[in-house]
Amino acid sequence: MKYSLKFYRRRTLALLITGLFTAQVFGFGTDPVSSYLTQGKAVGNWSASIGNGLNYYIPLEDQQAATVRGNLTVRPDKQNAKGDALHLKWKGRKVKNEWGGNALYDSTFSLGRSNADISSVKELAALVLNIKVLRAPNALTKLTLQCKNSNKCKSEFPINTALGKLQKDQWLNVPIPLSCFDKSGQFDFSNLTGISIATQGKMEIVLANVGLAPLPDGMSGC
Repeated sequence: MKYSLKFYRRRTLALLITGLFTAQVFGFGTDPVSSYLTQGKAVGNWSASIGNGLNYYIPLEDQQAATVRGNLTVRPDKQNAKGDALHLKWKGRKVKNEWGGNALYDSTFSLGRSNADISSVKELAALVLNIKVLRAPNALTKLTLQCKNSNKCKSEFPINTALGKLQKDQWLNVPIPLSCFDKSGQFDFSNLTGISIATQGKMEIVLANVGLAPLPDGMSGC
């Protein structure tokens, strides 16, 4: 039986909401194959950056950065100790281009400039965001995986509804099965090169850790 993309998204949202865990359940480490952001800092060769249509690559320096016109800002924050998390604020500003669209496009927080082979766990693991939502997104927000450093090799999954369901000001782990990023069967998990969170709307979060973990009990996939 074939199911629509809307069916998969609804099913996955239900699993995400029932699969939330307190921040102590998963361990995030220093192995760059399975951990990408640990205690607010990029792991190994992974690099944290932000960007939008005016400048796509602005690396974080001392856990701080701001896009042109300040539509997305990043600064150090605290989960257990000062500087072990990143505070990210999207202001939702728009700049009209000559066709009436938004010249800024998405404002994006990214972890990239490295690579990892996670093909052996693509059916067994989830990408986990260790996150605290201060202001839920008011527009489409996408979590994107990129492979081969190519814009032709990427897969997006909407997370705005899931983040909107979270209790505010509380640290939670949000697990998203890797299979959610491979509906077409074309994503190359042997060469993961980027992870990003992007929106054109308003949102404010604190992000401490991003990494892989085994699928939680009751979550068999996307």
